[in-house]
Amino acid sequence: MTRFLLFSVTIGCFLSSVLAVPAHVRVPAHVRDDNGSDASDADVQAYLNAHNSVRAQHGAVNLAWDNTLAAAAQEWANNCVFEHSNGQLGPFGENLAAGSPASSFPIPVAIQAWADEASEYDPNNPVPSHWTQMVWKATTQLGCAVQTCPDLFSGFPPAAFYVCEYSPPGNVIGQFPQNVQP
Repeated sequence: MTRFLLFSVTIGCFLSSVLAVPAHVRVPAHVRDDNGSDASDADVQAYLNAHNSVRAQHGAVNLAWDNTLAAAAQEWANNCVFEHSNGQLGPFGENLAAGSPASSFPIPVAIQAWADEASEYDPNNPVPSHWTQMVWKATTQLGCAVQTCPDLFSGFPPAAFYVCEYSPPGNVIGQFPQNVQP
């Protein structure tokens, strides 16, 4: 049985300080490669290609990878709790996705699940979504991470839990017309 969940949020009010996260959920710097997270160079390219191909179809410039965003995404993914960070990581936009079993939910499938929300967008009544964050024209940087979480979905095999952080954040109410091209 396969199970997928998606969740997107942009934080409107940001905490002035980051809440402490227990050291056991952080990936030590010596384990990470130069991409800010556990992502390999091929993974980074997969995240960027999946996002940028969708952005190109909607008049948005390519995103650049940001190691700080990737490190924040990895920190959150390592928690294996399917909840948003609610500003604890910084003033970022954030998309979450999870799929079980993990092997059936690679990077392109996770990102495509967000992109598939495009058909739900109504420019006359814009609503924040994963897709709108993906194509938000003012967003220029991306950092993503994945963690395999054994107990994310009770009664299901381990899940791939994806976290992508975006800067500047998208999904800002009142700014859809200039940032989202259907």
